[in-house]
Amino acid sequence: MRWSIRVVIVILVLGGVALAAGRSAAATPPPSTRMFLPHVIGDHCGDFYDEFTAPTGWFVGQRDGLLAELRGGEYRLDVTQPGLIWLVGAPDCPRVANHAAVSARWAGTPGNFYGLLFGQNGRIDNTYILAVNSDVRAWLLLRLDGDTLQTVIGPTSSDAIEETTNRLAITRGSGRILFSINDSTVGQMADTQPDAPYIVGLVAASYTDHAPADARFDRFVHRGRAVGNRSDDTSRDGDGWAEPLSVANP
Repeated sequence: MRWSIRVVIVILVLGGVALAAGRSAAATPPPSTRMFLPHVIGDHCGDFYDEFTAPTGWFVGQRDGLLAELRGGEYRLDVTQPGLIWLVGAPDCPRVANHAAVSARWAGTPGNFYGLLFGQNGRIDNTYILAVNSDVRAWLLLRLDGDTLQTVIGPTSSDAIEETTNRLAITRGSGRILFSINDSTVGQMADTQPDAPYIVGLVAASYTDHAPADARFDRFVHRGRAVGNRSDDTSRDGDGWAEPLSVANP
């Protein structure tokens, strides 16, 4: 499924504003590269960790303006046309009181922004993006609302942002959603429905006058109290995120 959505609020453009189960004490601990994934324990959704060394259910393939693949231990979202924003849902169950994080960087010339997607399950029209532009070392919060993409928090400079790799995270708890970059809290918003399960995912965007924008992601984590089982309609596939979604810059 592909949606093209006209953005009515200005999006970052550099020419303008750029933006366990119990274990015996004698057991040998697993190596650091071992992944603990929901599908390896059946239908139950345990905490989701992904180092992108093997397929785990993320979208892989091509769409008009996007190449998504696993490459060199990273998840690649290569936006191949100017002025596009691509959103890809994580292959995980929705969660309450959840924490999601990912390490992101650009391969080659930086794009407009990369980001962490999060939003209420079953409400694809109420999804947020914690977006980072490493060129100008700024972040902002966007909201996908119906057929528009709105700015919730405008471009905000932060010394926590690096020009190379950045670790983005969102954490829900105590009625707040905290945003952090490289372990530094940079902002927050009220969580008006703290008991609502949230889905998460990844985002990459190109500039309106330049492509490609080759974003690479690693060390993805999503943990918290899972709602339902992997086969339930509450999973990502039932929420409309089985396919990537595109948003067009004006």
